[in-house]
Amino acid sequence: MLITYLWINNIFILCKLKAKFDFTDDCECSIEVNPGTVDFDKLKKYREAGLNRLSIGLQSCNENELKALGRIHDYSAFEETYRLAREAGFDNINVDLMSSVPEQTEESFSRSLRMVCGLEPEHISVYSLIVEEGTPFADMELNLPDEETERAIYHNTKCILEEYGYKQYEISNYAK
Repeated sequence: MLITYLWINNIFILCKLKAKFDFTDDCECSIEVNPGTVDFDKLKKYREAGLNRLSIGLQSCNENELKALGRIHDYSAFEETYRLAREAGFDNINVDLMSSVPEQTEESFSRSLRMVCGLEPEHISVYSLIVEEGTPFADMELNLPDEETERAIYHNTKCILEEYGYKQYEISNYAK
């Protein structure tokens, strides 16, 4: 199975790199996972192999938005992945969210952002959906937020994250 091969290959590559190069104690080694695609054993092995930062591709806490994006997970699968990651020893977690997605409102995005903040991940990344030519979304009729709503979401993102103690360190990235 391709996923198993990639998972084993990721650990193999990291072990080979560590054998060849000196990694400082504060070196950040990160991997991205999607909710529901990892279990405790896999997360524990990632941690034991030296991965010390996990980025989880949630995208939204809203079930309708997740469906509109074609995601295979729901919010409860994300919560389980997040809990298992903490149990596996990850103390540096990023959560990815998307703004300006189909069916999204200013209020639904703010709810998602506050729900994620309540979990207290160390990082939160917020990317705006860009519909590119040649992608499935480009050929679909999408109910996207208008430009005024997009601007309000961007402004509110920074305000809400600051309220929870997050500081912007790149255009789409915030950390405690």
